[in-house]
Amino acid sequence: MNNNNLTDAERIDTIRRVVRQAGDDARARYPILARQNLIGMSVFLFAIGGMVASGWAYWHGLMSAWLCIPLVAFLTSLLHELEHDLIHWQYFKNNKLVHHLMMAGVWLARPGTINPWIRRYLHFLHHKTSGSEADIEERGIGNGRSFGPLRWLIMLDTFAGNLTRALLEAPKGKKLYHFARVLAGNFPLPWITASVWYSVLGYHAINLLAPYTGFAPQWSADTIANFALLDKWVVVLIAPFYLRSFSINFISSNMHYYGNVDSVLKQTQVLTHPLFWPFQLFCFNFGSTHGIHHFVVGEPFYIRQLTAAAAHKVMREQGVPFNDLGTFLRRNRFEAGQVQGKAATA
Repeated sequence: MNNNNLTDAERIDTIRRVVRQAGDDARARYPILARQNLIGMSVFLFAIGGMVASGWAYWHGLMSAWLCIPLVAFLTSLLHELEHDLIHWQYFKNNKLVHHLMMAGVWLARPGTINPWIRRYLHFLHHKTSGSEADIEERGIGNGRSFGPLRWLIMLDTFAGNLTRALLEAPKGKKLYHFARVLAGNFPLPWITASVWYSVLGYHAINLLAPYTGFAPQWSADTIANFALLDKWVVVLIAPFYLRSFSINFISSNMHYYGNVDSVLKQTQVLTHPLFWPFQLFCFNFGSTHGIHHFVVGEPFYIRQLTAAAAHKVMREQGVPFNDLGTFLRRNRFEAGQVQGKAATA
């Protein structure tokens, strides 16, 4: 059959069949992949252990901040993928205590993120409504917006950005309601994270600018000591969070389409361009592999890494766009006629 004569449903079925077969082949080659709970817990303990070791090394002067921050950001990118799998009940589905302890652990390690149990609801809604106004999860990271100051703020800090969006864009009479919803969904860890982050930034900004303004801040000894301690927590936990969070928000909000989306085939593109590699490093290759998840939901993240070559081949053949850089100028809108049996951009 001519590829150009296939319907979207036929293309989607072809992609799903090939991806599932690639996953089955990987499990046949590596029997350990059948131990899904073991792998999930191992990733969890490895990432948490790496964070603790990195923090200890920095705290004792054995590692520089410039190494600690990106290293912890990378480790927490594993935990972000793990949380996504947990949201889809990929690990310990029949052991709710361990499952929810892992959910709590990945939240504590990424303390600026929305409550993961609330995110579960938003993420399931995302799969049902991806590419539409009803997709709260993607709109919450900037998808569908022009690249103005508010989108950059949302991508840099979803908590502060969405509070600002509620105040500026919510309908008159509902601003407080939308503001309160953002506060509730982010209670309590992002409240603490943002308070520490902006306090430390403000403290250092005052000290940096003071010599140029003639203003001499008179900090008490306790204040100086407290900020010295907060500086350490920023390096080992909070700055890595913002680095990782911006990377995933930038990649995710641009590899998902918004508008003119009427099938799974049009929900995502694949980002493999070298320009995106610095961001991909801190979101575990999300732009390259997440689109696979939209076709076959029930695969853990490490399987997508193993099946990416086969998945990309069939996705390209069936018209899923690759490296559609025009999305940045179209507010991520899917361009009509883009699916034509080959990728939009090779």
